[in-house]
Amino acid sequence: MHIVIAAITAIGGLIWALVALHRSGFTLSYLDPFAWYRLTQWKNRLAINPLYNLETPVEAAAVLLLGVAKCEGEISSEQKKELTSIFENDLHQTPDDAAELLVSSAYLTRNEIYLVDNIHKILEKSADGFAQTHVQSLLSLMRRVSTLDGPTNQEQEKLIGETDRYFKTKASRKSAW
Repeated sequence: MHIVIAAITAIGGLIWALVALHRSGFTLSYLDPFAWYRLTQWKNRLAINPLYNLETPVEAAAVLLLGVAKCEGEISSEQKKELTSIFENDLHQTPDDAAELLVSSAYLTRNEIYLVDNIHKILEKSADGFAQTHVQSLLSLMRRVSTLDGPTNQEQEKLIGETDRYFKTKASRKSAW
């Protein structure tokens, strides 16, 4: 009889401990290594700034074009119209998609003051999607945007030069053993 009472007490103590752990925020799923790995991967993905998680070349190009326009300060309505026109004609977007691309690019760059320092992070995931013709087209579009409100300033030239340098080093690493 004393063995049965000890077993019931042990089971009750175990249940009490599990309930107390659950109330404090601990669940048994944390002990599953596969679930822990998925959770860790998800947390790492969410912790990344969305600006550094651009996967398509069109999104990255839109951010860089807007970044060139914002080097002079806030963009004007003429610059917005020209950027939307570039998105439609050169990046082959529909008018609705071009407007959405401009808004999303503005949202992504709202907290970025100096894009030049983070150009490698911005282009890291989308750089493989750029062909050499895309790179040349992007650089010419960046130069075109930089001259919308007058001559190209020093910050715009730095951003264009850093973008060109990034793609050149990326191409040289591909061709090397």
